[in-house]
Amino acid sequence: MQSLIEKYRTILVIFAICAVFLIGYILKNAGEPSVEEPSFTAAAEVKVPEKPEEPEMVKSPETVYVDVKGEVVNPGLYEVKQGDRLKFVIDRAGGFTNDADKKLMNLAVKVTDEMMIYVPKVGEMETAPQSLPAPVSQGAESGEDKLNINTASQAEFETLPGIGPSKAATFIQYREEHGPFNSIEEITNISGIGEKTFEKLKEHIFVQ
Repeated sequence: MQSLIEKYRTILVIFAICAVFLIGYILKNAGEPSVEEPSFTAAAEVKVPEKPEEPEMVKSPETVYVDVKGEVVNPGLYEVKQGDRLKFVIDRAGGFTNDADKKLMNLAVKVTDEMMIYVPKVGEMETAPQSLPAPVSQGAESGEDKLNINTASQAEFETLPGIGPSKAATFIQYREEHGPFNSIEEITNISGIGEKTFEKLKEHIFVQ
């Protein structure tokens, strides 16, 4: 028996050494944390932020020129934006003077290019309407002097053929209740303005 052990002693020693190394390797791997493989699926699901859309160019309002005369602090030619209200233009001109007849001015009217704005004195239109030049705007298409019924005062309406103070007042009242006229034909919606009256007026009026 002893001779058998001596015969295989070398082999047993080799097995014992291998066992020691194997056990050490197993213990070493057991102590290290496991490393997860990168998830390619997760990476694929990450969305790249889209490029923000550039805002559209905002079209700036058209510049127009209006001529302000009469009872304002600083009469003259003013550059404003298309569609600005008359009140803004009067403010640009320094506001009304103490003598201005404000009740004849419709400050809600939108201004247009080449408009002439005349602010009369108190009592100027009532006392001598026939001796004063009619403050009208220039007709853009016809080139003739016509009355812009969207900006005209009551006194200016009275300069039209067949229009007295009472009918002139109905123009102002209709405009204040319904807003600016869209066409000259719209005046036939006013009480007392029929087709015959329209035929007399159509050559003398326009809208802007």
